[in-house]
Amino acid sequence: MSYNLSNDAEPPPGPIPAGISAANLVRVRNGSLALLVALLLILILWWTRSIYTDWLWFEHLGYRSVFTKILILKTWLFLAGALVAGVAIGLNLYMAMRYSMGASTLSIPRDTFRLLWASIVATAAVTVLIVAAVFGTAASGRWETLLLYFNKLSFGVSDAQFGLDTSFYVVTLGLLNFVQGWTLALLITVILASLTLYVAVYSLRGIGFLLAPRLLKHMAVIGLFLMLTIAGGHAINVYELVLSDNGVVFGATYADIHARMPVYWLLTGIAMLAALGFGVSIFFGGLRFMAGAFSLWVIMVLLAGLAYPALFQRFQVQPNEFERERPYILRNITATRAAYQLDQLQVVPFQSTPKLDARAVEQSQSTLDNIRLWDLQPLQDAYNQLQFMELYYNFLNMDWDRYTVNNRKLQVLVAARELNPENLPPDAQNWVNQKLQYTHGFGIAMSPATGFTPGEGRPEFLLQDIPIRGEFPVQRPELYYGESPVEFVIVNSELPEVDPREEAQHYEGDGGVALTSGLRRFAYASQFADVNILLSDQITPDSRIQYRKQIRDRVSTIAPFLKLDRDPYPVLDNAGKLFWLQDAYTVSGRFPYSTPFDERFNYIRNSVKVVVDAYNGSVDFYVIEPGDPLIKMYRNAFPGLFRDFQEIPPDLRDHIRYPIGLFSAQARIYLRYHITEPQVFFNQAEQWAIPSETRFGKRGVRVRSSYLMFRIPGEDQIEFLLMVPFTPAGEKKNLVGWLIARNDWPNYGQLLAF
Repeated sequence: MSYNLSNDAEPPPGPIPAGISAANLVRVRNGSLALLVALLLILILWWTRSIYTDWLWFEHLGYRSVFTKILILKTWLFLAGALVAGVAIGLNLYMAMRYSMGASTLSIPRDTFRLLWASIVATAAVTVLIVAAVFGTAASGRWETLLLYFNKLSFGVSDAQFGLDTSFYVVTLGLLNFVQGWTLALLITVILASLTLYVAVYSLRGIGFLLAPRLLKHMAVIGLFLMLTIAGGHAINVYELVLSDNGVVFGATYADIHARMPVYWLLTGIAMLAALGFGVSIFFGGLRFMAGAFSLWVIMVLLAGLAYPALFQRFQVQPNEFERERPYILRNITATRAAYQLDQLQVVPFQSTPKLDARAVEQSQSTLDNIRLWDLQPLQDAYNQLQFMELYYNFLNMDWDRYTVNNRKLQVLVAARELNPENLPPDAQNWVNQKLQYTHGFGIAMSPATGFTPGEGRPEFLLQDIPIRGEFPVQRPELYYGESPVEFVIVNSELPEVDPREEAQHYEGDGGVALTSGLRRFAYASQFADVNILLSDQITPDSRIQYRKQIRDRVSTIAPFLKLDRDPYPVLDNAGKLFWLQDAYTVSGRFPYSTPFDERFNYIRNSVKVVVDAYNGSVDFYVIEPGDPLIKMYRNAFPGLFRDFQEIPPDLRDHIRYPIGLFSAQARIYLRYHITEPQVFFNQAEQWAIPSETRFGKRGVRVRSSYLMFRIPGEDQIEFLLMVPFTPAGEKKNLVGWLIARNDWPNYGQLLAF
């Protein structure tokens, strides 16, 4: 039996097997369409709900413009990416379907034939939708790259190889890389989908896979674009060499410049020649032009792209490696020190005192008075035993800071007494308790790092208990925002909130989204999959839903382009209000010649200090390093987001500290990059290490960077400092130096190496 799969062909009737009829086929088709429409409606409703609740959340914080700008850019990128991908895959599947049509020799019933053909068409249509969605989502996910490109500014520093501004590598080249990779993936997907459709239609026709002239011309058209895209990738790789990790140091080295770079240019030309071969095949047909062009490119990739650089490295570089690599080592040293701000570090020669006499002790009395006696973990355990006060509170973290007590600056440890409703008895763990009544933590506890109670060995508390008593007034002790992983609470309900002062407590601030309508309650019931938000009679139009209560989650949602330090810390201002300070970084992994830190980034600046109100949840971003090119770009993109650092309240400014995350990265990079002489660097003879210690029974634990109070040699006053010691790499354990970051004004941010 022979069917013709032309556009207007009608397969001849045949016997209908049991269970298959035209009516059944219509029901299957209609049911499938209904299911598809239902799924699309669910996705649209889910997306709309997500947009709506996020819009409410950003608006109540005053950052609606940030949300709308990111949303518009992501939507535009998704639509553009989905349109391009959908048109590309749809057009090629349509061509594959037309080019593969012809007479069928299968002896199957008409309705079965129709069902199989409809399945192929439906699968092709679904493939178009899926590919469009996947590639649109991929494009949308790179909104930050495009945002930086639209707001690109000069770094004021050019790379040593091509003389291009660093912004080209950090911004432009990253965008080109993505576009090239995205296009390449799309073309490969188009080829695979088209060939699959050819096979499916040929199978329905009852013939094997056939390299028909129309198929070859079709593949030649796609191959032309594929090879042009590959040629673009080779050209991009030339400039990516300044980010190469092939050589003795990170960045372009001797073999990269003298072997890989010429090869990449050669491969660019060969790929374009291969594209020409595919173009010839479009007009003259046949497989030999395509096969020859593609084979030439593959052979050159294997020989020139892989073998030649390896042979060049072995026979040209290794016999005279240092002389060949010397200028590139120097480039790496210079770039790495600049990227981590080690070029601003001040090296201070230090002469140790062989004998400790009474005069030296007297001169260092202020330092001796501030010797730290407490470590974080044992003190946290003590706090949780002595100061938790209620079952539903605990201390999640301890933080270092300094406060002035009786005109004397003290190093202190401070911890927030945060809500932990999971500690409630099982019969009290109900929705009303967890969402409406147990809503907040309460205050902080504080003790000096230098003392303990005689005879008992307990902390000498500066702030303690409930109600809070101690050296400082705490006027607003409630902690509605912190580090506790509470999903959401609803405040200002008909029920009073549980308060340890045994008072009827209702929230008096403006933190959280007001549940003023049934639509808002429905939206949040959907978001949290919690129907009680919609049904509870205790919720009123004055109620507010507070979510994203964790400091890091809150800040990263507003500014997802900032990398956050792992340790936000609580601060008590002079008026007795509690805030959280969060350090935020601008980072890049594309700074030319700079060695990456843990393969995560190779450029970092602590450009932003974030202040979060512990009661209202308001978030303010203060730019402390306005000269950073990346933060300049983000300020251009979001003019209403950032404030000048001069606007930060003075009593919070006094508690700013050098972030331990940045300091640890700088210290680990400095272990090798304290060496600035290329020969010594190449020999690796003077590398340092961070010493190890035994901590709580664990041996070989790396010494942590620590906040300390002491007087820097040559200075008159003690300071709040961040310090880490260094020893020689290897078996020796003698002290060879230490790195210090100053925290007090006006010397904040200065790095000193002794």
